[in-house]
Amino acid sequence: MDSGQHIDKIKLNRWLNIRKTTLKEINKRLKNKINFEITLDNCESLDSYTASVVANYLEIEPIKIKKNTFNPIFLYSSKSDIERTRRPIKKDGIHFYNYYTLPTPKGYVSPVLLDIMCPKNKLPKLNNGHLEPAITISMGPSDIHARFSKKLNKDTWIKFKINKDPKTKWVVGSSYFEPSFCKHTYSQAENGLGRIISYTTRSNIETLCMEKLNNNSYNNLININKNKKINRTLLKLEIESKGYSIEEISKKINVPYEKVKNFFKNRTSTLEKKYIIKLCKFINSDPTLFLDRNFKEDTVGKSYLDYKDSLKTIRKYKSYKVASIANSIRFPDLSGFFMKVSNLKKPYINDLFDSKCSHYFVTGGDIKIHIRENDKNTSKKIREGDCLWVSAFTHHGFTGSGSMLKISDGQNINYLEKEDLINTYNVNNFLKRAKNDIKNWGYDE
Repeated sequence: MDSGQHIDKIKLNRWLNIRKTTLKEINKRLKNKINFEITLDNCESLDSYTASVVANYLEIEPIKIKKNTFNPIFLYSSKSDIERTRRPIKKDGIHFYNYYTLPTPKGYVSPVLLDIMCPKNKLPKLNNGHLEPAITISMGPSDIHARFSKKLNKDTWIKFKINKDPKTKWVVGSSYFEPSFCKHTYSQAENGLGRIISYTTRSNIETLCMEKLNNNSYNNLININKNKKINRTLLKLEIESKGYSIEEISKKINVPYEKVKNFFKNRTSTLEKKYIIKLCKFINSDPTLFLDRNFKEDTVGKSYLDYKDSLKTIRKYKSYKVASIANSIRFPDLSGFFMKVSNLKKPYINDLFDSKCSHYFVTGGDIKIHIRENDKNTSKKIREGDCLWVSAFTHHGFTGSGSMLKISDGQNINYLEKEDLINTYNVNNFLKRAKNDIKNWGYDE
């Protein structure tokens, strides 16, 4: 057998529970393919062939029962480490960007640092946008231009500015949130290098589009939602999936049928919030999923925050000063702030604990990060240009004197998973069992 831990016994046991079968039954069914008995004690040292045979019997991909390498507590890259990831990009016939990768766990979408090389006298060529949403921050040392459409106007051609006031320069520059497939590009606005951090993260609906829905289902979803609002389309389908007609629902919530029908048919029709809530309660569904929403954004879907507006948000937060960067309700997992550290007298601070993983990019000074793992404390010096990734639910803090950019996303735990946790019955009991549970579903041993 080839070496390695190919099967995770906890995952295997969970799929036995899902399929309502047992190891005894598997060994019986697979005895002509495997010449030994599989147990929970030996499954983690089985070879790849055996893992694939077991997965095939369970009608799943082998990765579903493969042992994971769990995310680290934190990752660190020095400025020189990051500079070694530099890759020049040629676009529109010129050296357009330099890209650098920031430290990220294996398999995650990575944020990137970009040098903006396109000169100020050249209109930068647009890209095609990308699936992943992002927050982008102008990092200096010079202002740049940001373009978002072929047609230029106040929303699609902006000066992406840097804060040059030495008193508040820890609030480095302007920022914006960009939705999926928002076209964008950059050029220098001055005779000097511009730089951005593009905090691109995984889309929560990527798997739905690329793996879960077959072509027939995908095309039908597009067609049924044509010229409609997706929340209303999904609410109508939710009603029908519970076995109700629009006519009957109209009677139950005491609203004229035509009014309810038009609400689902016409984007401009309205239905009072109280009736949507009443409707959802009647069919026992969550109304917050289906209410009409308004978003603070411009004509290309981005939310821009000038650094002067960031300065207005400066506030004390625990042992630090912070100031907001751009974000959007459209993707609540993405958020962050500028951060000033001024804790010279304290040798150790452990006052941060977040529900999301975070990147910290050092923008100035000399700082120490302190991380607590179980009963062990780890401290590390970090300087300008260094970057850290810290896992969710990790006690940590900073001492020294300097500044950082902190941005968090949902790749460690996203808001949809938080909603599931909130909706889970007896969640503490669930959490105690879910990760390392090897109990079977209730058959006799």
